[in-house]
Amino acid sequence: MKSKKKPKWWVIVIAVIATVLLAVVGYLAKTYLELEGLLDTGKAGNLPESYQSMTDDNGVDLSQVNEKDVYTILVAVTDKGVQEEDRTGENTDVLMYVRLDNKNHKMNILQIPRDTYVGDISVDCGVYHRINGAYSNGENKENPIANTANAIYELFGLKADNYAVLDVEGFRTMLNVMGGIWMNVPRDIHDKETGALLFEAGDMKVNGDTAEIILRNRATSLGDYERLELQQSFYAAVFRTFMEQYPIADALQVAKNTAVYLDTDLSVMDLVGIYLSMKELQPEDIYIVRCSGGSVTITGDDGKKAALYGVEKENTARILNEYFRPEGVTVSPEQLGLPDVEFQLGYNVDEGKTLGDVATAEIKD
Repeated sequence: MKSKKKPKWWVIVIAVIATVLLAVVGYLAKTYLELEGLLDTGKAGNLPESYQSMTDDNGVDLSQVNEKDVYTILVAVTDKGVQEEDRTGENTDVLMYVRLDNKNHKMNILQIPRDTYVGDISVDCGVYHRINGAYSNGENKENPIANTANAIYELFGLKADNYAVLDVEGFRTMLNVMGGIWMNVPRDIHDKETGALLFEAGDMKVNGDTAEIILRNRATSLGDYERLELQQSFYAAVFRTFMEQYPIADALQVAKNTAVYLDTDLSVMDLVGIYLSMKELQPEDIYIVRCSGGSVTITGDDGKKAALYGVEKENTARILNEYFRPEGVTVSPEQLGLPDVEFQLGYNVDEGKTLGDVATAEIKD
């Protein structure tokens, strides 16, 4: 009786590889469909259908400018779910304008202080005219993100094509799902009320709760300005963690667990495209800058005085023209909608840095 021929070794290898690939594709497809079902605009609503006409120095209408291969994304973290605080509204505690240039493999991030004084723009930003109040105080109640987007466009001449809004609970969940991340804390963190030392400067692993305390801390003489520096260290740590430790399957899993807290008009394919684009970036390709400015004292609509953050026009206009506008589009300081303010204590000019210039912690696990 003839013996059966054993399958050749290469047939077995191909069969194993095919099985693994099918399993991976099946898992990714399942995760993709689950994530697609979770993503929506939610309570944030939609961005403005159009922006008001605003011309640059050469007569170009900024509201009509569209760029190929460029994402302009408004990113916000709201204070909904902040621990140990009673909140009646929902303000944008973190606010960034992101410009991802796929053609030139660059990402530029503008950090806008939450206490930025907006003056008398057309968007109602609350009693003290702070940018973080636009989200809940603006007249468009069905689309609060449109209020914030219109305020940023009117102040800076920056049009957002997409957005992502996460609340604090979602922020905590994201970090906890990731198992925490290692970040470099650039300075000691003290309690604002008691002055007690909360965290020492140096490398530490932060989870959702500790990161919230660190990133919201403003117990410094420069308030928002120095808090944004803390946030830069966190962004550098998140970028490094994702780029070094998270293939797309793991990234999709984190996104799936966080999506329930996320309002966005980006699709799953958009998010995958952004992730893959960012995979090609090095820390040196990501430029991050804070709005130049300083403390100003204003009188609110209730007659009480408040210390807010005034944005300085000259340097802000220069930075915006160089890093956040299409080539050839230039907007002068006078054309910006930023209010004229008096800096009694002076102001800070931030020339920005790349994430490669931000100290990062050694990943120890």
